[in-house]
Amino acid sequence: MTSPPRPELHLDIVNLIIDELHDSRPDLKTCSLVCRSWVSQSRFHLFSTICLSTGNRQNNVSSFLALCASPYSTIPSARTSNLAIFTDLLSGVKYKDKRLQYPVVFDQVLMWRSPHYGKSIADVFRHLQTLSLGWIGCWSFPQTAKSMLNLAFQTVTELKLRQIVFETGDEFLEFLSSLICLEKLWLLCVVLHAPAQSSTIQSNAFSSRFHTIELINVSSPHSELVIHAITPCHSLKNLSVHVLNFREISADCSMAFGDLLVSAGPSLESFEFRVQADQTLKGNVDLDASLKHINFTENCNLRNITLDVDDSTYLVPFLERLTKTRYPPSLEKLHIPKLVPEMGSTRVDYKRINELLQHPYFSALVEFRCTQCVTFVDPDEWFPDEWFHENIVTQPLKEMELKIKELKAAMPKLADEGILQVDKDIRRASWTID
Repeated sequence: MTSPPRPELHLDIVNLIIDELHDSRPDLKTCSLVCRSWVSQSRFHLFSTICLSTGNRQNNVSSFLALCASPYSTIPSARTSNLAIFTDLLSGVKYKDKRLQYPVVFDQVLMWRSPHYGKSIADVFRHLQTLSLGWIGCWSFPQTAKSMLNLAFQTVTELKLRQIVFETGDEFLEFLSSLICLEKLWLLCVVLHAPAQSSTIQSNAFSSRFHTIELINVSSPHSELVIHAITPCHSLKNLSVHVLNFREISADCSMAFGDLLVSAGPSLESFEFRVQADQTLKGNVDLDASLKHINFTENCNLRNITLDVDDSTYLVPFLERLTKTRYPPSLEKLHIPKLVPEMGSTRVDYKRINELLQHPYFSALVEFRCTQCVTFVDPDEWFPDEWFHENIVTQPLKEMELKIKELKAAMPKLADEGILQVDKDIRRASWTID
């Protein structure tokens, strides 16, 4: 007597179940051992990101390439989408004549050839989307490695560079232009020892599909050379700038950003500017004097602006400059997280802001978003009494509603039109007992 056939889940459903386990490596490893049909989807998540590093603390480049060289290797079929290559910050990067030396790790990867069938690194990473490189100094390639750049990363759409030193701006741009599918560029502490000289390379660095630049820890004077190198960028849609301290925002750096915005022209849709330091570290820095060089007179399709700065004195002059544009209104969202000062040390001219936002330039505005912050004392730690507990818990909520009501009263037109949106931030207060 034959047993009835066991019901089986359709493979598409199995793949969806495996997808739910994407962040659980032990479960993914178990799934990959169930049967052959489960291997592909399990491996897709297990090897979605590969990180290669070299140095005294860890060096897995040689072992990885040896694995790829095996005739039984299944790495190419894993559809790896993210590759990160880092040198050891302490031992992989060395100083000589005050300049960083270029480690050979990247050359190893680029010039690798399998002894079986002669496959290259381009065959291993056929589905690569994100390439991350870190702590590589004195960028300089042998000719063989340069020729491989045009083949190895043709599918990369996002590039992340952290602590990279290029001898010249032309080398930087040559690398960018080798990534023919590049769409997003993320830069943290990238240094150019010399500016870009070739206008031809500069004008062809980005393809028409490129759209996003994110600059982290911008500082003068190093960042200015980098910004000048990636200018012009005619296809730029999204620009995000992150600065650690107020003093890093020099007039020259601001002017460089202004040139980049002008080059983007009608392509630009979103601009984000953040200063990490709080207002107490501002000192005598005149933020408006620097920001006045950032204007959007050529960006007729700008839809979103985020200004995350713990100092609202710049805001009124900034909005006034926006009203001088000659283009039809396009701005839809204006996000000022720190409009309301937490310590109340800065006077905010809500009335003037409310008036400016009635200008025709802002007639397409559907959202003006800011954040209201309220701090509270943890009742579990300080007030065990139930009655006191109940009142302390509800007090910050009542205070929040009162502050939001006052904010809406200060900007009635925005509130009445439903444009004013307030995010609530209730924080636990920090206490120190002597």
